[in-house]
Amino acid sequence: MEQELAAIGPEHLKLFQRPWNSFDEPKSPQTPNEWFVQRYPWAYEKHGSPFLELVQAINPFLVQVSPLSINLDFFASMLGGRKDLGHEVVYYESEMEWYFKDADGVFKPTTAEKLATLYRALMMKCCEEMPANVNKLNLFHEFRSDKNAKAVVQRAKSILAASPHFFSATSPNQRIRGIEIFERVARKFVSELLTSEPGQILRVNDAFAVFRRLLKERELPDIKRSDFKAVLVPLMKDEFNVCLRNDLGGSGRGWKGVKMLPV
Repeated sequence: MEQELAAIGPEHLKLFQRPWNSFDEPKSPQTPNEWFVQRYPWAYEKHGSPFLELVQAINPFLVQVSPLSINLDFFASMLGGRKDLGHEVVYYESEMEWYFKDADGVFKPTTAEKLATLYRALMMKCCEEMPANVNKLNLFHEFRSDKNAKAVVQRAKSILAASPHFFSATSPNQRIRGIEIFERVARKFVSELLTSEPGQILRVNDAFAVFRRLLKERELPDIKRSDFKAVLVPLMKDEFNVCLRNDLGGSGRGWKGVKMLPV
């Protein structure tokens, strides 16, 4: 112990460094850096040490560890969730909204305030589990301040930003009541309920009525007629190579050469 303290000196600043041999890592974390890195190793791999710590040799038998400053990038990445537990949080820039993946695998909306609360709760949990030689003042007070919590969440907007196609109709990522859910249903509607049939005419009114019924059966929100046409027109072009026409006679517009199967 005396040799270790002599090597440390009276005091020095320290960033976390993962041991070359992973078996050297303590089973129970002894510093705030170890506590967070053990839980969020990918945040450390990408953004480095969670804290800058001051290590002081108080006497020949005691080393005090004081976290002095936080790494905003690490904690912003941390808010992305425990990937080993299937948790995930993203910031959908195109709508300026936060989403978290629930246990059912579907992304639900959340808020910056809830993420700030999560950050403060984790900092408090770390504080409670630290040994007596760790100075807990900053963990309990300074790092949990509104100023720091807001700064972490603000930084997370860029670190956890999702691409514009993250919730597209063809993406494996699903969210509750997103606009793309209409396109998902529309794709099934076109592929399963419509077929190419020369001489047949599919009226917009008829297709719209069936589509709204499908939404109701799935307990999804209703859709405006204009939004329905905006979704269906490009799908009809891709699937059947037909365009929406208004020269078909009778009432309303429609597509020629397409038939709706019995529902």
